[in-house]
Amino acid sequence: MSLIDFIHAKARAFVVFLFSLLALGILILTTLVAGICPTDGYLFLLLAGILLAVVAIPFHWNGKKWKTGYLISFLLNSVGSGLSVSALFVAKQLREELLALLLAAIPAAGILFLVYLMLQIYHKTKKVTVTIACLLNAVLTIGLMVLWIARGYLLFSFAFFCSLVSFFYLCVFGITVNHEERSLLRDVSFGSFGSFIILTVVVVFILSEGEILDGVDVPDLGG
Repeated sequence: MSLIDFIHAKARAFVVFLFSLLALGILILTTLVAGICPTDGYLFLLLAGILLAVVAIPFHWNGKKWKTGYLISFLLNSVGSGLSVSALFVAKQLREELLALLLAAIPAAGILFLVYLMLQIYHKTKKVTVTIACLLNAVLTIGLMVLWIARGYLLFSFAFFCSLVSFFYLCVFGITVNHEERSLLRDVSFGSFGSFIILTVVVVFILSEGEILDGVDVPDLGG
């Protein structure tokens, strides 16, 4: 069975779940590998990530004629997301460890798995399932942000970025599952663009504010 036939064989939720895990896996691997870059090379990593996202645009654009273009777009954006996150860690001189990154990805992966499981068992409750999952993901993201600011550990910061990635793939679940007329690969590619953009915007914001996360008390979040 070809990839396209598989996608159209009532396995859309499974395919989206695999792509979401792959996105988290690429984020972990890229962040780990790029973390060896010298401290003064963080700007290079950030620009390289942006360049990959720009290169991904024509591949996505030609995806209608060449389905592999969507896959390449997804891969480029996922690697670009990892480069953006690693730029922050390199600039802050945070040392990444594989075990810490894997543990940090568990909450986001757990939410994605629960959605996949619910959609496989109760596929007609997609709207309710995805909506509740998005709310849980939002609570998780906010909680991780508070812990990151209060504690400053790598575990919380990377888990925060993973939760941002999971949000966009929850959106992919919502827009493509039970909609056979939609191109699943196209939706996945769009999700990868969304996760890259939000991760990069957050990284740029933090880097442009200098020590924005240092010495900030949790009550100041209201400001």
